[in-house]
Amino acid sequence: MIWSKIKSLSILSLLLIAASCGPINTNLNLQEETEDPSVPPGTVKLTETLYIDRVPVTNMMYGEFLDHLEKYWSLKKHEEMKTYANYGLDADTVFAPYNGSTRLLMSAQVDPYLFVQPKLDVNNYMSHSYYQWHPVVHASQEQAALFCKWRTDMVNAVYGIRSRKEGQRSNYPAKVNYRLPSENEMKGAQNLLDKKLQLLTYQDDIYSYYGDFFKFKRIQDETHMAVFEMKELSKNGAYFPLYKALSYYEADELNTGFRCICEVTP
Repeated sequence: MIWSKIKSLSILSLLLIAASCGPINTNLNLQEETEDPSVPPGTVKLTETLYIDRVPVTNMMYGEFLDHLEKYWSLKKHEEMKTYANYGLDADTVFAPYNGSTRLLMSAQVDPYLFVQPKLDVNNYMSHSYYQWHPVVHASQEQAALFCKWRTDMVNAVYGIRSRKEGQRSNYPAKVNYRLPSENEMKGAQNLLDKKLQLLTYQDDIYSYYGDFFKFKRIQDETHMAVFEMKELSKNGAYFPLYKALSYYEADELNTGFRCICEVTP
């Protein structure tokens, strides 16, 4: 496995990118990749214990999730990870091969015959490098919830891997828990961040953008929370987060993505 040194690749790519072979390199410095290691990667702060994703989960993030379901993570592994040390953790323990779940992998796959727009199916949209920074779409409520559970395990584990001693572990949250936000939490986050001038709204072509290749990467790299012209999943179901009227799409053209909210134990 090869660890990424690239800043702001995706929320979990801030921590790692899994490759197909090679030893795990744990010589990583989260401080180099986020200004404040107490802030969960890829999120913006709402309260002392609550953070929210800056952008909806992207195709790259979801691809990492599927890769881990195939190789490293299962519900059995999820239970085992509850007993792992929170510092001095051996990366080989976390990323031991042959611990994936074919059943979970199959259930987490998005139907490739769904279309995000005419002549563009989900399979091409999710796999083409052109769209790696774009929001993943058509994930179900169950798939999104499973993603949040996996992400919780991975972030807590990487904090434990990076902290070789107990004193180092105190630089990071004692524990993070990712889940889907409620609709009220999402609206409250938007209200709060709008007042702080930390809210970005994007109303333009999402699924066949022919302008700047890295437009969505730059949006992801922003310190703002970005809301797109699309629906998002909450734990109460799908909703439309934008306060503004539709600008680019018609209501029946909107696709559905999701983002996570993160509860932190300091």
